[in-house]
Amino acid sequence: MRALILWIMSAGAALAQDPLTAEEFLDLLEGRTARFVDFNSGNLVGTEEFLRRDRSVWARANGTCAYGLVYIEDGAVCFDYDDDPPGVSHCWVPFTQDEKIYVLSTRSGQIQQIEEINEDGVSCEPPALS
Repeated sequence: MRALILWIMSAGAALAQDPLTAEEFLDLLEGRTARFVDFNSGNLVGTEEFLRRDRSVWARANGTCAYGLVYIEDGAVCFDYDDDPPGVSHCWVPFTQDEKIYVLSTRSGQIQQIEEINEDGVSCEPPALS
């Protein structure tokens, strides 16, 4: 994970970052909903409702939804969604910069910013299947 953080720094994407552990990230979001936007474009990626520490509903920007199993692996917060092929995980390293929360994909290097945290939940069209 340290190499990944150094990669971000060398890429210039997060020069003044502060650590945020996966546990702290889940503590902050459990029972709440986060709106994620792409760091570079500012476009909505999706909204995730953290039902419990180990379960979420991901509502993509296109309106489709999936249930996710949430777990911590090697310091990253990982999600296995019910509509992904078996063995596909999405893992993110959380960090803060200028009092904003970001996540970095361990697979693609994409950075997303949490634009908003609220208590609203998500709307799915059609309803998510589990």
